[in-house]
Amino acid sequence: MRLPVPSEISLGEDNFRRWQQQAKALLNNALLLPAADPALIAAATRINPQDKTSSEQWRLQLWQPLDLYLYKPVTLRQDAVNAVILLHDHGAEFRIGKDKWLPPGLSDQPELVSQWQQKYFDGVAIAELLRAQGYLVLLADAPGFGARGPLQYSEQQQLAANLQAQGLSLAGLMAREDEAAAAFLARQPGVNGIAAVGFSMGGFRAWQLAALSADVDAAVSVGWFNSLRFLREPDNNFSRGQTAFYLIHPGLYRQLDLTDIAALSAPKPLLFLHGTEDPLMPLHQVELAFKRIQLRYRQCGASGPMLRVAKGQGHRFGQSLQQQMLQWLADLQLPVAGCNN
Repeated sequence: MRLPVPSEISLGEDNFRRWQQQAKALLNNALLLPAADPALIAAATRINPQDKTSSEQWRLQLWQPLDLYLYKPVTLRQDAVNAVILLHDHGAEFRIGKDKWLPPGLSDQPELVSQWQQKYFDGVAIAELLRAQGYLVLLADAPGFGARGPLQYSEQQQLAANLQAQGLSLAGLMAREDEAAAAFLARQPGVNGIAAVGFSMGGFRAWQLAALSADVDAAVSVGWFNSLRFLREPDNNFSRGQTAFYLIHPGLYRQLDLTDIAALSAPKPLLFLHGTEDPLMPLHQVELAFKRIQLRYRQCGASGPMLRVAKGQGHRFGQSLQQQMLQWLADLQLPVAGCNN
């Protein structure tokens, strides 16, 4: 049975700020968890207080312990955005999460990390790429990945079912943890502004976090943006079960399309990076979805998001897109908060 698509539902488009306020309330309610208490963020404890290396590990005592990893530059840059929260992909590889971004030598599975980076990042450790440019980088494992797993592929549904039995959702837990991580990063000395950067599922997490968190000022999404209509087609992301539970908020998509959720970020700068040969997110469908978020940004009276494409590239975050990310971050000028209408 074909389900209705909420792409034409209006929440008051004559006044974008009113629509944005209503839609943000829908998003927050759909997460089924409240935002983390700021006191818990402030009470984060450092796990390796005597370690003098560039890495620090911190623990937040949230609904379950969440370990955060700060990857620190030699000298913190002083631009409008000088901190990045890196949000890892899914890829059906649960043995590593945050390590997908880090130099292989910092992982206890260096060969697996190296293989992953060769396959998806042209052999580049993107956390190190950003650190070398002076960014403070924050990383964490999503539920079920790395030190918080590893799950087997078939166990995702079991995890989601157990959370639902408690009135929670896997997608909501991951979103609230990302929000808490951003709040922690915003408290670090010298941080001027934060960009969320993610690949594949992490790309979804990046623009979702920009919509959700007041601490995130911009987002770069690589290889994950589309409309609900496309994703609900047979064999696409939202019709498969398993992995879909990381992405689906109960009831929310009856009222908001994914393009609407991304548009809740307005007027924050957003950069979408895609390959022309991406089989998971076909460029034609991405471009159709991108037009909808452009419309929302115009209703806000804000400069639109940007879409950049790498010719011949598949579902990857290769060096050409990495360089576009670096240039975009370096050039960022943050807008005055709020929309014009």
